[in-house]
Amino acid sequence: MTEHQRNVIAASEVPAIDATPADQVQPEAAPVEYPDGINPRWDVAQIATRGHILVGRLEYIFDKVKLPSIWLWFLLLVLTWLMLNGKIEAFGPRLMRLDSAGTFQRMLTYDPSTYFDIGGGVHAGPDLAWLGHYAPTPESLSVADHEALIAAVVADSAQFGTDLDKWAAVPELKTQPTVTRPAKAFAKNSAELRNGVVSVPEDGRDIVVAAYVEGRWAFTIVRSGECGSMVGPVVKQCHNETRDDGRWSNMVVSTINTLKPKE
Repeated sequence: MTEHQRNVIAASEVPAIDATPADQVQPEAAPVEYPDGINPRWDVAQIATRGHILVGRLEYIFDKVKLPSIWLWFLLLVLTWLMLNGKIEAFGPRLMRLDSAGTFQRMLTYDPSTYFDIGGGVHAGPDLAWLGHYAPTPESLSVADHEALIAAVVADSAQFGTDLDKWAAVPELKTQPTVTRPAKAFAKNSAELRNGVVSVPEDGRDIVVAAYVEGRWAFTIVRSGECGSMVGPVVKQCHNETRDDGRWSNMVVSTINTLKPKE
């Protein structure tokens, strides 16, 4: 075996792998001075995140346009009101001039007494909104049949009052109505409104006749041999208690509500 000579060197004499020769020492970088000692790329970034910056910009923009936008909306509202009321008709849109029926004005207004659609082309307030569950159907009485029904109820009630066993004119009608108590008029007999429902109270109060007449509501009150048409076609022999403005009188509302089913 051949022997090789080994030179043993102390570890302290071996240069480091990443050592820099003495003649190649890098000069230290000169310190950078920042305003107020704040580094905008580091110190500020820790506080002013991107979200903070975007929110700040939006707040700045809104603060600048807030007051002008309020005045602009107020001006638009005033101009709209003036055009709808014909004050500046010559400068408004032609569409406003064609609105002779006041359609757009009604669309922009709210009347609680005629807000709810209860069917049959009739609207009512919240007190009669429940009628919407029993909207009129095409299967209904004709005007002539309705006239005959009211005439028979008036005749029988004038002669016999609320003694139903003695009634004679109503049982002879071609189209037979349902005669019942107020609490059952709609709760039990709403399907019979197509033929008429005669509500006769036990205590002798007003008789109410509810019916569908040619697809519309018809409510008639009968009292002491006289009658009043409250809603729908006006019966010839009855007083006209209807209103042309589509509103409902307190008397009509309270009378119809005697037929309201209990919840």
